[in-house]
Amino acid sequence: MSFYTQLTALVPTIVSYLPHALFSVIVLYVINFYIFYINRENPLPGPIPLPIVGNLHRMSDVYKFLDAMHERYGDVFEFYIANQRFIMLNRVDLAEKVLTQSVKSNYFIRVASESQGWEELGLTNKGLIGNKERDIWWLNRRLLNHCLTSTKYIKEIVTVVQTLFSEVEEYWKELGDSISLEFTEWIHCLNVDTQVRIVTGQRTYALSTYFNSLLPPRLKKSLPQSSIHSYSKFVSHVLSFNEVAKYFYFISPFFRHYVPGFRQIAEQMKKRIGWLTEELTKIANERKREIENMSEKEELKVDLLSLMLTINTEKDTNRIKSSEFERPLTEEEIVQLLIEVFSGGIDTISSAICFTIYYICKYPAVKARLLSEIDAKLFSKGQGLSYDSIVTLFPYTSAVMKEAARVLIVGPIVIQLASEDDEVAGCKWRAGTPVGVNYGVIHKHTAYWKDPEAFRPERFLDGCADEIKPKTFLPFGGTFEVELCEPEKEIKYKSSLTNQCTELK
Repeated sequence: MSFYTQLTALVPTIVSYLPHALFSVIVLYVINFYIFYINRENPLPGPIPLPIVGNLHRMSDVYKFLDAMHERYGDVFEFYIANQRFIMLNRVDLAEKVLTQSVKSNYFIRVASESQGWEELGLTNKGLIGNKERDIWWLNRRLLNHCLTSTKYIKEIVTVVQTLFSEVEEYWKELGDSISLEFTEWIHCLNVDTQVRIVTGQRTYALSTYFNSLLPPRLKKSLPQSSIHSYSKFVSHVLSFNEVAKYFYFISPFFRHYVPGFRQIAEQMKKRIGWLTEELTKIANERKREIENMSEKEELKVDLLSLMLTINTEKDTNRIKSSEFERPLTEEEIVQLLIEVFSGGIDTISSAICFTIYYICKYPAVKARLLSEIDAKLFSKGQGLSYDSIVTLFPYTSAVMKEAARVLIVGPIVIQLASEDDEVAGCKWRAGTPVGVNYGVIHKHTAYWKDPEAFRPERFLDGCADEIKPKTFLPFGGTFEVELCEPEKEIKYKSSLTNQCTELK
């Protein structure tokens, strides 16, 4: 009998053993997983993970999951995403090293920066959120902060917001009184118009488009053409950036490259990021040509893109006086920073505004005092809103905004990687260990706040008996009579690594 014939005869036997072999492999994998888990370095309290998924099956709402884990396990605990262990800190004194804002910080790297997915997306050597190159990260951060904190730029933001909100008021007047407004949509459109205007200097007319969609056919108006090509597509691609980043972090390269379904999703996501990058590159190049063709007497537009294009060039009138930051930003760095500013600003700021409005309307005494301050210091004098008036004239309004950000923070979770071996929370950890800080818990921790569950803006006023300890708070005209349609209902929002308002009427 030939070897081939013998082998063919054995095939049925081999096939019959495959289920047993597969079962044995799975059992051995599970046993090996839990042997490593039981013998892990510095065991901390936390939920027992499952092989492959870790604790992901319990994390449909990340914020509520981590809050529940804090209540059960205390200020220091661990959890798993797939096979990756995370250390979570819920007190400022424990998280001091992680929160250090310094170029020498051991925790400047975001947790996802070490993933192959972010490497594949090109996020690990430019911009801020995924940059692993310390010197480039620090330069990008320093130059971006320099642009964002320019006095001219901040004053321009106030002017743009005031102009656009006046536009919103006119739309509401046309729609009539005593109507139920989907506030999240209005604020989203307002924020899109604001963000695009202050970042690129261009208009999207998101407010006009949304208002027009609410009118009956006979009253619909012709709309001005957006200066950004296909602005709705642009905004949707910007907002999808965070989803793309999460997908490429959580889904393994094997699934993204070879498994049908997962591969197609990854390809579509890469196309979206490619389109967004190309569109922002076009916008940046057009503005660069405009700046190059400006005469010496022309004044530079006050928008973030113009400031980033001219920083540390001959057209920069506010140069940084430091030899560390002498070079301009590259085109790739500018485009990546634009993506991060847009993706980190549109939904988060919209949600923060919605959360604030919700709490103002929920507490009538707070609302009355806030409106009284605005009436007394703004409208009674017949003056317009200005940057200086915001800074000096509205302490209670500022306190309300801070208290809303304390009670329901938009971005509660910060997770960084240790660049080198380090000691945190009394334990020594190896380089590459993900360490997280939950500001959602810190903002309501009884060690730092009196009556933490109460909405009490007075705690942020000067002279208040409550002392706000350092690093325990990290948030981020005639008027309409606004009332909550259903005051007894809780505000609707969804959580992942940020809290996003989904409905407010």
